Amino acid sequence: MKDDEKLIGTCGFNSWNVAFRSTVIGYDINRQYWGNGYITEALKHIIKIAFDGKLGCDIINRIQADTIPGNIASEKVLLKLGFSEEGIRRQSAFWKNEYHDLKCFSLLRDEYT
Repeated sequence: MKDDEKLIGTCGFNSWNVAFRSTVIGYDINRQYWGNGYITEALKHIIKIAFDGKLGCDIINRIQADTIPGNIASEKVLLKLGFSEEGIRRQSAFWKNEYHDLKCFSLLRDEYT
């Protein structure tokens, strides 16, 4: 939080592939702060950084984000920011001793406004 510097979540680049000119972003926020627009605000900054070349790499063409299928709130955030739904990546993640599907979203440079 800006007022007291309290950490309420995370948002950033999970991977960066210069050869593919793409990056994958991720985010998570404490449940008590859901629905306040904090993730939307943070993602706007991350997207701008990626496409504006603020990290010394001005060739990024694609930003990808994944959600757990059924996480409607997270999907709405990505769609509001201009991401397109690409589909389900079957069993593409592993945690708690089992495989999980992920829903893939992307935003291309020429779609960014």
